[in-house]
Amino acid sequence: MFGKARAALKELGPLDGALYLLSQALERWCGGARLYRYILVAQPVSVAPLLPARRGRSIQVRPVAAGDPALAAMPLDAAVLDYRFGQGAVCFGAFQDDVMIGCQWLILGPYDEDEVRARFVPSPPGRASWDFDIYIRPDQRAGLAFARLWDTANAYLREREVAWSFSRISAFNPASIASHGRLGARRIGGATYLRAGRWQLMVCGLPPYVHLSGGDGNVPEIPLWPPPG
Repeated sequence: MFGKARAALKELGPLDGALYLLSQALERWCGGARLYRYILVAQPVSVAPLLPARRGRSIQVRPVAAGDPALAAMPLDAAVLDYRFGQGAVCFGAFQDDVMIGCQWLILGPYDEDEVRARFVPSPPGRASWDFDIYIRPDQRAGLAFARLWDTANAYLREREVAWSFSRISAFNPASIASHGRLGARRIGGATYLRAGRWQLMVCGLPPYVHLSGGDGNVPEIPLWPPPG
């Protein structure tokens, strides 16, 4: 146990490592309580493609609408899909031999988080988006689906004059943090959520900084702005 604790502190750093250990303890011994720790990042919409034009051409990327049978290949149930499409989210699917092997989600406006009570508001309106849940089937993760999805998403955002895309990453997922970093993502803040029953406490590095709620009707709004410079 102490070895795992030292490894977590070394890999995640003192603060996020300690919060990770606390989250594991709550999950193990307090079934009604959960702790979430997010890193909030801003990623510039790239002009240069990740892949040369001739690479990855065997993977087709296209928008996938609500009700498309191809979505059955993704680990998403009907309630999650309804929640996302109900917010106006756009889903891009990556296909190989007509089989969906990955997807990426974007929303051109505020996003209501599904793990915690939070509304993330990309700003300025009309020039910023929210991206979330890029998923690649495990047997395809060594391939080019990830880059093909991002190239398509960036082209979609450029056409709409979107300059920045925001997202949240679990602070307990160093691989995801690294992959966003390689795409140029810059950290703009962090947010910690403690949920116990109907209660939620948020402590955030961005306004409103601290928020306590006791029901779904009280959701904090977190405005997200590009980093200076």
